[in-house]
Amino acid sequence: MSAMKPQHAALFEPLELGPVTLRNRVFQAPLSICYADHEGFVTREMAEHYGRRAQGGAGMVIIENLAVNVSGRQLPRQALIAGEEHLPGLRMLAEEIKRHGAAAVVQIVHAGRYAGPWDRYEERRRLAPSAIPFPLPPDRTVTPQEITREELEESIAAFANATRLAKEAGFDGVEIHGAQGFLISSFQSPRMNRRTDGYGEDPNRFALEVVDAVVAVAGGDIAVGYHLFADELIDGGWSLEDAAAFAPALEGRGIDFLMPILATFETLRHPSNEGLTSRVGFQHHAATRLQRETSIPVLTNGKLGDPDVAARIVATGESPAVGLGRPLLADPDWVAKVRSGVAAEIRACECSPPLCLHTQLTGVVCACWPEGAREAGLLGYDD
Repeated sequence: MSAMKPQHAALFEPLELGPVTLRNRVFQAPLSICYADHEGFVTREMAEHYGRRAQGGAGMVIIENLAVNVSGRQLPRQALIAGEEHLPGLRMLAEEIKRHGAAAVVQIVHAGRYAGPWDRYEERRRLAPSAIPFPLPPDRTVTPQEITREELEESIAAFANATRLAKEAGFDGVEIHGAQGFLISSFQSPRMNRRTDGYGEDPNRFALEVVDAVVAVAGGDIAVGYHLFADELIDGGWSLEDAAAFAPALEGRGIDFLMPILATFETLRHPSNEGLTSRVGFQHHAATRLQRETSIPVLTNGKLGDPDVAARIVATGESPAVGLGRPLLADPDWVAKVRSGVAAEIRACECSPPLCLHTQLTGVVCACWPEGAREAGLLGYDD
C-alpha cells in the first residue's frame, strides 16, 4: 500500500470553523448538480451524490445553493429549503453526508433578478434593488422589478427560516450566498443598485440584515459561512477593495468563515474576462487579500484540483482550506487517493466547454465518468 506524499500532509490537518471541526482541509465546494425533483424536493439521488463525496474523504461538503423560497429559485431542478415539507429530504441529505464523517453545510440563496424559469421571466416579479434591464441568454433583454420594503423583510425572514430548517435537519452549518449577482450581492453592485433610500445609501445594509437574522437563528450551534462577492470584474462595479472593507463587518456580526467568489453571470461573459475560469487558481488572490483583513478563515476555491497546488496553499498559510467543485464531481475519491499516495490515479475532467454546465437543467453529468454512471446520470456508491 502506498503512503501519502509528505508534501500533501498539510491537507490532512483538522480545521475549526466556528463550532464545527473538519477532519481535513479539503472540502466539496458548492456546485449546482440539480438532482432535486421539479417541485424542489431533495431526491435519493441527490443525497447519494453528496454522500459519495463525503465517502471519498472530503472534510466538509457544502451543498449547492438551495433556494429560500420559490421567488428565489433559479433552476428547474434546484432544491428548496423553504417549508416543513422539505425537512424529510433535508434530513436524508444531511445524514447521508455525516454518516461518512464529513461536516454537512448547506448553501442558502435567493437568486434575485436571476430567478427562473428564464423562458417565463415576465410571468412573475423578479426581485432586484432597482429595475435595471440586463441581457438574458441567449438573446433577450429583461427588466426585474424593484424590491419593496415588504419583500425585503420577507426575504430576510426566508433566510432565517432556511437556517432554522437546516438546523432542524441536522446540518452542521449554513453558507449564505452573497455573491454572483444574486439578490444579496446585487445591492452591493453600483451597476444594479440605484436606490435613493437607506438600501442605496448603504449597499451593505441588506447583506448585514440577512447575516444578523441567520446568525441569531444559528445561535452558535451551527457554523455560519458567507459566500462573499469578491470583485464584479467590470469598470464601475463592486471591487476587491470594497470586499476587503466589507469583510471585517461580517466577522463582527458573527460569521465563522468566508469564501470569496469573483464576477456575476453577466460580467463573466465580458470580453475582458474570457477564459478566466480556466486559469489555475483564478480567484485565489481574492482569498489571500481578504485573509489579511479578518481573523476568521477565508477558504479558497477555483481551479485548484492539482494536489501539489492545493497542499502548497495550505502549507504556506495562504488559505486554511481548499474547495474543489468539478474535481470532486469528476472523482469523488480525490481526497482518499491523495491520502493513500496515489494522486496520479485521480480522474480529472478537462472538457471544454464543461458538460456539467450544459446538463444543469436536467441533472449534471460529467464527461469523464465511467459509461455506466454517465448513462445513469449519477456517480454514486456503486462507482
